[in-house]
Formats: sequence, C-alpha cells, structure tokens
Amino acid sequence: MRTLLILIFTVLTASVAGAAPTHKDLEAQDADWLRQYMLRFGFSKSFTEESIANYEPKSFGRVVSLNLLGFLTPSGAHLTELDPKAVKKAATFIKENTEAFKTAQQQFGVPAEVVSSLLWIETRHGEDTGTFHIVSVFLHLIQSRNPENLKILTQMALEKNKAVKKYKRPELVALMQKRVESKSKWAEEQLIALAEVRKKKHLNLVKLRGSYAGAFGLPQFIPSSYRDFSASIKPDATPDLSAPADAIMSVANYLKQSGWQQKNLEAQVTALMKYNNSRDYATGILNISQKVPPLPPVPLENKTATSQ
Repeated sequence: MRTLLILIFTVLTASVAGAAPTHKDLEAQDADWLRQYMLRFGFSKSFTEESIANYEPKSFGRVVSLNLLGFLTPSGAHLTELDPKAVKKAATFIKENTEAFKTAQQQFGVPAEVVSSLLWIETRHGEDTGTFHIVSVFLHLIQSRNPENLKILTQMALEKNKAVKKYKRPELVALMQKRVESKSKWAEEQLIALAEVRKKKHLNLVKLRGSYAGAFGLPQFIPSSYRDFSASIKPDATPDLSAPADAIMSVANYLKQSGWQQKNLEAQVTALMKYNNSRDYATGILNISQKVPPLPPVPLENKTATSQ
C-alpha cells in the first residue's frame, strides 16, 4: 500500500511540475501506416516492402530530436580554429591515395589538399561514418509531422530554449511547425532519390548506414548527392563511397559542379557552403588545406571517372 501511495505521489508531482517530454515520448508508426504512406506516395511495392522489412523504429526518437532540435544546442569550438592534427592527417591521407588525388585534381580541378581536408572534417577519413540505418532516418523524419509528435517536439524545443533564451514562445512554436514540415518534405525527396538509385542497383539499402542526418560514406553524401555527384575512379563502375578513391572523385566532382574556381576565393567558399551551409565550415576546410603540402605537378594518366 505504501509503495502504491509513493508511486501515485510521484506521478502527480511530475504532472503538476509539467515534466519536460523527452525523445522517449516520441513514437514511430507501425508497419501498416508506413506501407499505406509509401504506396500512396507512389513508391514501388518492392521498395516499400524492403524499406518496411528493414525499418528500425528504435532510433526514431533520437533521429527526430537530433535533426529538429539541434539548432537549439549551443555550438562547440568553431571549425575555423586550425587543428595541427587535421593538417597532418590530411597530408597523410593524400600520400596514401596519391593516384586517386592526382586523377581527381586533373579531371575536376579541385586541389587534393581541399578534398582531403573536407574528408577529414566529415568523417576523419572514414573513421566515423555513422551507424544509423539510412532508409529508417528518412522514414523517421516523415513521421515527425504527425500532430502528436509535432506537439512533443515543440515542447522539447521550448524546454531547450530556456537555456539558450534565443526565441520568444510564439516565434519558436511557429518555427518548429515550419522546420518539421520542411524537414519531412526534404526526407520525401531523399527517399525518392534512394528509390531511383536502388532501381539502378547501385546501393544496398538493407545495409546502408550513416549519420542521423541521412548521409553516408567517407564524404557523407545524402542520397540526392550520391545520385547527382558520385563518381568512380574506375570507368563504368558503380561509385562506392566507402572506398577512398571513389570518395575523393565524388567530392571533387561535387565541388567542381558547385562552382569551384581555383583562383576565386569567394567561389570556393560558395562551393563548400553548398556542401554544408556554414561559412565556418568552408573557412575551416580552407584553413586546413592551406597548411597541407600540395601535390607536385606530375604528368598524369588519362583516366575518366564514371559519375551517376
């Protein structure tokens, strides 16, 4: 009886105090909901069933909260701070993959030291590519706009805002509505890109894993970036972003198509910000690359990359 009274008191106290919701309160829909949604959206039956069969609901709360509430987390050290270790690692990675960097630099005109610095910033040259199931990430984000999840996410945002004191309540409520809607639509676009890539049998979606933001491989490409910019060093081969050579070619291709110009600093910053919309990110990569010894001008073989 005493135990029951203590339990009742605890529940009532939490209720009166207005205990802040956590990501454990966020709930993913069941397989039937996912199936109906995907088929109604127009995905093929095979893609739908494969996605549902490998869906990982356990990561729902974490993925949704990380994606939608990260803007309220105080940032750590700025990327603009030059890390001597980053310079050393970027130089070593170039030495270990010299031929791939030469080919990429010749074909796309993007310096090896820039590509290597970017790959260090993204995944420490492949040491940290992420463990989240990529298809599940996008299915999670689509469900974030369900009314109950939106309500909980908004309450979580209001609680986090008490620490940063950045927004007024009405402003933050409206912003969360906008963020959730925008992120869920973006997730739909990425699922479409995955379906297109899968149709070409270029990715194993069952095993594909990466970051909570849905990016994968050494360069952390999202599906649409893989579809549009991935490149293989081997002619007619399927790009493999877990392979250093293909990751190097793909990043160089991405930056070239994003407007990289060797003698135009602002064009370089713009290209890097298309990769990650942060000037600190772009400046950080350029700061590292300026300290990395450039590749010597050695005659190169005539190699042609295969891009998607």
